Amino acid sequence: MLSMIIPTFARRRILGYVWVVASLVAIGFISFGVWVHHMFAVGAPDLTNSFFSVAGLIITFPSAVQIFAWTGTLWTGRPVWRTPLLFAIGSVVIFVLGGITGVMVSTVPFDWQATDSYFV
Repeated sequence: MLSMIIPTFARRRILGYVWVVASLVAIGFISFGVWVHHMFAVGAPDLTNSFFSVAGLIITFPSAVQIFAWTGTLWTGRPVWRTPLLFAIGSVVIFVLGGITGVMVSTVPFDWQATDSYFV
C-alpha cells in the first residue's frame, strides 16, 4: 500500500520498481520463519533457534530496499503534503522503529531477557 501512496503523492514513479516488487516477495517468503522469534524461550533446540534468528536478521535487507525506495521517491519527486502522504510517512517511521526492535528481538539471548515483558 505504501508503495502506491508514496509515488502518487510524490508525483513520480517509484524508484527501483523491480527491486521493490522483489523485496516484497522476499519479505513474504522470509516472514514465514520470522514469527518464531516470539517463541525462542519455549525450549526449542539451539539449531532451530539459530535458523530463525538468522531469518529475523535477513529480513532487514529487503525491508531496507523498500525504505530507501520510498525515501528516494519522495526526495526526487515533488511531494504534495496531503493527509494520505502524512499517514504513509508516519507508517514508514513506525515500520522502521518496529524493524529496529525486531532485529533486537531476533537475537536469542536478548529475546530470552525480554520474554514476558512489555518490550515484546
